[in-house]
This record gives sequence, structure tokens and C-alpha cells, in this order.
Amino acid sequence: MSTPNDFQIDQDDSLEALTKHIERHLKERDFCVVFEDELERCWPRTKLKHAERERQIQAFAESRGWSASILDFDSGHTRAIFQK
Repeated sequence: MSTPNDFQIDQDDSLEALTKHIERHLKERDFCVVFEDELERCWPRTKLKHAERERQIQAFAESRGWSASILDFDSGHTRAIFQK
């Protein structure tokens, strides 16, 4: 059974894993594409409105010294491109 704080704990773990993933890729190239399934773990669509989700992704990137370009597709899927 989930409690309200479970989302925050899961999100913290997911953000840490995502940060490591992006850092690893940015060491190899100038950008890292993050697909919907990875974004969903950190910023679930069911819990966040579209604008808030984008704001949080941007804030995440900026807090680590990156920029993020967010691309929404007609299929409903989102991709974020992180750059140094």
C-alpha cells in the first residue's frame, strides 16, 4: 500500500538514477535524450499538469547546470534533450 510520501521517495530515487544516466551520456556527447518512460518515473502525467511537469523538468536541468529542450509529440509522448 502506498502512502503520500512514497511518491516523494520513489521520485527522489528516480531523479538520482536519471541524473547519473544524463551525466554519463553528457561525458560522451553534447546532449542526452530522455524518453517518456524515464520522464514518467520522475514526473508522472497523472500527478502533474502539463505546464507544471515542464516547469519541474526545466528546474531539474537548471539545478544541475544543464539546459532542457522539451518536445511533445502528437502521440502524447514527450522527450527531453538535456545539454551542458
